Amino acid sequence: MGWCFPVVRFRVVRGEPQGFLDAVRREGLPLRRFGRGADGMAGEIPLRHYRRLARLAGENGAVLRVSERRGVWFRLRRYRKRLGLAAGAALFLGVTVFGQSFLWAIDVVPTENVTEQQVLDVLARHGVTIGAYLPGTDLEEAALLAKLELPGLAFFALNRVGSRIQVEMADSVDPPEDRNPDGICNVVASRSGIIRSVEAYSGQQMVKPGQSVAAGMLLVSGIIENRDGNMLYVHADAKVMAETEVSRTFSIPLSYTEREMTGETKTRYRLDLFGKKWPLFLAAPEKSPCESERVLYEPQLGPFTLPVGVERETLSYYRESERERTEEEALLLLRQMAEEYGEELEKSGAQLLSAEESARTEGGKMELTAVYTLLEDIAKPQPIRTGETLRKTEENQGTLQRAEDGGRQLG
Repeated sequence: MGWCFPVVRFRVVRGEPQGFLDAVRREGLPLRRFGRGADGMAGEIPLRHYRRLARLAGENGAVLRVSERRGVWFRLRRYRKRLGLAAGAALFLGVTVFGQSFLWAIDVVPTENVTEQQVLDVLARHGVTIGAYLPGTDLEEAALLAKLELPGLAFFALNRVGSRIQVEMADSVDPPEDRNPDGICNVVASRSGIIRSVEAYSGQQMVKPGQSVAAGMLLVSGIIENRDGNMLYVHADAKVMAETEVSRTFSIPLSYTEREMTGETKTRYRLDLFGKKWPLFLAAPEKSPCESERVLYEPQLGPFTLPVGVERETLSYYRESERERTEEEALLLLRQMAEEYGEELEKSGAQLLSAEESARTEGGKMELTAVYTLLEDIAKPQPIRTGETLRKTEENQGTLQRAEDGGRQLG
């Protein structure tokens, strides 16, 4: 902050400085950087103490001469007769700071459920619009009312940044419908497969290892019969490991467009004034394809963000060329995709036992079909519906009985 305060640098042009230096020490004046230089003994002192320093020098037979003046005070004195310049600067500063009290821009990032125009229309109904006087606008209340009126939002907030309002919002996620409030359920198969093991923790086991099941088939019933012949409804729970198959087809075109950056860039600027952007360049269509990146610089005056800024846009040019893949290259990429999908299946909790692949080329693209054999838990809870569950239980018991009879006949 030394540049802010006026400082005088001086030199001793006549007399011996020792006497007045002793007087300076007694007076406690803040003398700095005093020593011998090319022009003799010199030093510096704040402007407000220079008169006393010169008086002490005269009383002790020394003569001082000012060699340099530094600080904003001396710079402003040059323009003391140009009142119009000072008044204009003060007026501009006042208008700029006062402009912070008004809303000049509303930044909205739309979501899947809510568009930018919907947000602007709702906010306008509650007084949040361009030109609104911000100190007299209740942003918290406007945000609360807007959240109630806009569809499907879990979060909505208005953040003031200088003379701008940034809208933050997020779509809500509907909770799954509670179809089984009492917790009474069966366990059914989530997908087709061959049962390898069954651990029934509660309920009546309806299948055995080695049995083939289809998706939705009853594995463990939530209806059990006690010794008295009465039916009891329970929350069936089990871990049913089964060998299942998952098929997935991947495809990739043999012809593709490759983008290569040329290294050529162009920078252009826009003046952001009270929420409006004014180009500082001659607009013309770009002859080459390019990517655009924009950065907004907004100056600050203490705690205030001024309603004027400069937006810098950087254009990075690229060229596009048509390429051809060989079948070997395409097959390698497809196998990488199939391997990544297999890793995703394992991350979901399944054990990958094997994978079989088959590839073909047709219509300018190559397809690879992968069949994954997994060992996974196919137990899935399903709410009990009276009547329907009894029928499914009887059907499963009949299926299991026929499978056992068939096994005895083969034996």
